Amino acid sequence: MPGDTDAATIDVELRRVVTRLETTPVARISDEVMSLVNTAASEIVGYTPDPDRPSDAALPLVGPTALASQLTIVVQDYLRMRTTASEDAAVAKILIDLRRSLP
Repeated sequence: MPGDTDAATIDVELRRVVTRLETTPVARISDEVMSLVNTAASEIVGYTPDPDRPSDAALPLVGPTALASQLTIVVQDYLRMRTTASEDAAVAKILIDLRRSLP
């Protein structure tokens, strides 16, 4: 629901994804899952206003044990640096879609 999405919704969705990533056996976290998390995190970085970020900056692909941490840092940066609530719905949707695509 546009307009109803806020930092609390983003936080709930982040916790759901992080819990899923942290409780999934490492053997079930495929290259595809790592790519999905990296893509979602990169999209969220795109919504994060940061004038100091180089234009060619890219998030590194991380291994299965670092996925939850990387995503948490990216979302926390977004929440700290956002200037309006206009992107909150998009960030929440990214997290919801990611959660639904995880094993």
